[in-house]
Amino acid sequence: MAYGRHESFYLRNKWISKGLRYVSNNNNFFYDKDNFEKIGLGKNMVRSLRFWLTALNLIEENNKKHTLTPLGEIIFNKDRLLERPSTVAILHSELLLNKGDTATVFNWFFTKYNETISTKAELRAAFKEWVNIKEPKGVSDRSLNRDIDVLVQLYTKEAIESDPEDTIFSPFTTLHLLKEERSGDKSDTIRKNSIYYESGDLTAFYYTLIRYAKQEKVEYVQLDEILTHDTLWGKVFNLSKTEAIDILNSLTSHRKYPIEYVRTNNLDNVKIPQITELQFLKHNYR
Repeated sequence: MAYGRHESFYLRNKWISKGLRYVSNNNNFFYDKDNFEKIGLGKNMVRSLRFWLTALNLIEENNKKHTLTPLGEIIFNKDRLLERPSTVAILHSELLLNKGDTATVFNWFFTKYNETISTKAELRAAFKEWVNIKEPKGVSDRSLNRDIDVLVQLYTKEAIESDPEDTIFSPFTTLHLLKEERSGDKSDTIRKNSIYYESGDLTAFYYTLIRYAKQEKVEYVQLDEILTHDTLWGKVFNLSKTEAIDILNSLTSHRKYPIEYVRTNNLDNVKIPQITELQFLKHNYR
């Protein structure tokens, strides 16, 4: 497990576009001594950018060289500015996969922590308790507190309406998965919400479903799995059973890759087309 690799910076708007562009032009970029001057960010911010691009499965490293992943290539060519809400939702789902144990706090909050409403103090205490069980050697309170702060900022730091050039907001706020509310006693309440999505763009839901089927090497997925598995809709997008069923019914009408949604013997089964999530994404982003 890993803590604090974000250097206390949440993901900023346009960082992904910048980072992918520089890596695609120079796979040694993150090892260049003057990379911070080239990209126009502070040294710690460049290290943070490297963390975010890696944790979101957009770049990978081999022999001190970084290249775009297949997902990174698609997003770089089709939606590097994250103008599609579905792109951000897909990146959110990739972050929660916690590949290489790089994004522990995000995976913990959405897949392990079951409370819907908490104060920041309660979040910090719960995270510390969980980490202390998992980490016998212990982790500093300062590092864990920063992880909680960045978690909240990543999903709540919105753009300033009066400033159209604002670049310090987080693109993940468009998902509306978290809401920060301030009460009279100055304690911040964090509320976990269902993801905001447009009924005409269900790409992220289908992407995660196909990804799961491929990883598990299954053709059928049960509704209960969709609601309870750590990489599927109930945990990742905080969807209710009713919302999930509505989306499944819509996906049966997909023009190219319709699913089969079969409800028999008290079991709701979904038959997934035999394609990869990247093939599906390339088709949908045409």
